[in-house]
Amino acid sequence: MGFVAPLNLKHTLDSILSLSSGGFLQNDPLEFVRRYADPCDREVAGLFAAGLAIGRVDLARKAVQQALQVLGPSPGRFIRAFDPLRHRSAFQGFVYRFFRGKDMAVLALWLRRVLEKHGRLESLFMGGYRDADPDVGPALSNFVRIFRRMGTRPVAQSLPNASGLRAFLSDPSDGSACKRLNLFLRWMVRRGEPDLGLWQGVDPAKLIVPLDTHVVRLGRKLGLTTRATPDWKMAQEITRSLRAFEPDDPVKYDFALCHAGMERPCPADGVDACGTDCPFTVFCARIHSSKRDLYLK
Repeated sequence: MGFVAPLNLKHTLDSILSLSSGGFLQNDPLEFVRRYADPCDREVAGLFAAGLAIGRVDLARKAVQQALQVLGPSPGRFIRAFDPLRHRSAFQGFVYRFFRGKDMAVLALWLRRVLEKHGRLESLFMGGYRDADPDVGPALSNFVRIFRRMGTRPVAQSLPNASGLRAFLSDPSDGSACKRLNLFLRWMVRRGEPDLGLWQGVDPAKLIVPLDTHVVRLGRKLGLTTRATPDWKMAQEITRSLRAFEPDDPVKYDFALCHAGMERPCPADGVDACGTDCPFTVFCARIHSSKRDLYLK
C-alpha cells in the first residue's frame, strides 16, 4: 500500500515555508550563491557550495565562504581563465572535512573544460536529460560520469579514493543518495523561493530530495519512507511521498524538513521525548500509535 498523505502535514509544511520568509538562508550555503547575478557565476558558485555542504552548518558555511573568496567577484570568469599551472596554488592550504586544496583546484580544472566545451553547466546536464525518464537519476549519472572521466593532470597525478571531490561526485546508479548533487539541482531547477530556477529545461517534478540527516530522520518519523538505509531508493521513496502533497514540485518541502530538523533535532528516545513546540509531534504520535496497534494484534 502506498503512502497516504495526512492533509494537515501538508498544511504544516506549507506553514513552515510561508513563515520562514527567507530567514532560513542565514543557515544555508545558498545565501552565498544568491549574491551573484550572472547565471554562469551562480552555477559555478553553486557547485562549489553544494560540494562543501556537509557537516556542521557553521563550519560548512565558513568553508564555502573561503572557497568563493578564491573565485572572486565572478566565479565564471575565474574558471574560464583558470590556468592549472599558474593558479593551482590558489586553493593551497584549503582543508575542510575530506576536501583539500587539490580537490578544489581539480574541480576548477574540470569546470574550465566543461565551460570551454559546453558554455554552461546546464548544457552539460541537459545532454543526458530525457523527458521520458521518471526522475533526474539517469541525467545525473551521465553528468557525474563526464566529470569522472576527465583527467586530473597537470593539477595532480590522481585523486585518492578518500578525496572529498570523489565523494561529492557520486553516481545514483551505484545506489548513492547523492545528497549534495541533488541539493545543487534543487537550487538550479526549482522556480520558487528560495531556489534560483536557472535551468528551465528540467521539470521540477523530476527532482529528488537531498537526503540529509534531518530529512532522513523526519522522513522515517513521519512515515514518508519505510526504508532503513539512506540511499538513492530512500531518496526516491521520500520524494514519491512528497508528491502526494505537491505533484509538480515535491522537493519544495526539502527546505521545510531540513531546517525544521536543524532547529528542533529529533530526540533519539522517540516521540515521548519530543518538545511541545515541534510542529510534527502530532504526526509522529499518530504513526507511532498505529505501529503499536499493529504490534498488539
